[in-house]
Amino acid sequence: MNALNKKIIVLTFALLALTSNLAAKVKVEKNISYGPDKRNVMDVYWDTEYKNAPIVFTIHGGGFKRGDKSYCNKDMLKLYMSKGCIVVSPNYRFMKKGSVTIKDCALDCAMAVAYMQANAGKYGGDATKIVATGASAGGYLSAQVTYCKKWDWPADAKYKPKKLNIVGWFGNSPYLPQYVIKSVAPKDAPGFIMYGGKREHPATPAKQGHDMQAALKSKKIWSKMVYIASMGHVPGKRVLFSPKSRDTATYEAFNQFLDMVCYGKGKPKGGDVINVKNK
Repeated sequence: MNALNKKIIVLTFALLALTSNLAAKVKVEKNISYGPDKRNVMDVYWDTEYKNAPIVFTIHGGGFKRGDKSYCNKDMLKLYMSKGCIVVSPNYRFMKKGSVTIKDCALDCAMAVAYMQANAGKYGGDATKIVATGASAGGYLSAQVTYCKKWDWPADAKYKPKKLNIVGWFGNSPYLPQYVIKSVAPKDAPGFIMYGGKREHPATPAKQGHDMQAALKSKKIWSKMVYIASMGHVPGKRVLFSPKSRDTATYEAFNQFLDMVCYGKGKPKGGDVINVKNK
């Protein structure tokens, strides 16, 4: 084969690759109804070339009384989609005295996951590989979606699976009462946990993270905890997601976590704590 033919072949493959990349398109479907309440809506972000892609849920916080699915910002989208993941950001009902409870908020998020399990193929997703993430109250809700074993589906729920296919959990200053921690069982999903230091919210002291990690370790489940002494509540956007201020060790560890739970790649060290300083 002469040099000219080699150049033509190389150029052809380059053009094919460029055409393939141009054909791919990031899409978003807003306000998909997953349940009967007006707040039972979610946004789904995906790439049109995805095939059997893992699915990441980003669940907002707000003390169960406020917040919105716009919590999923461009930095989160960039990180998760760079790993080839579909991203889902749900709203859920707000807690009201004598009406909606924290249990109802968790049930809403579970219904959103159930919807995606049933409709993953529409977005090129893998219904068996779902990662639940969230901050503050959203951290509690994502933990419930991950570690709760039984759901009392309402009669008007669109889908009622026996199991939610959660393969990994990330909690950013998650609210973790003892009944959540005690719900961890052998063979449950690995957990990546993050807390701030002395300025943490009084409802989410870092001790909850240490207790959760101890529970995971006692069941021989992989875990990683990140502790940022110089920061307060929900440090994830600064320490992990923002390219301008992220901590390198935390970012690398989180990427390894996603590779492990989403694709079965690698065996990163678990059971330890990353202490982030001077952020």
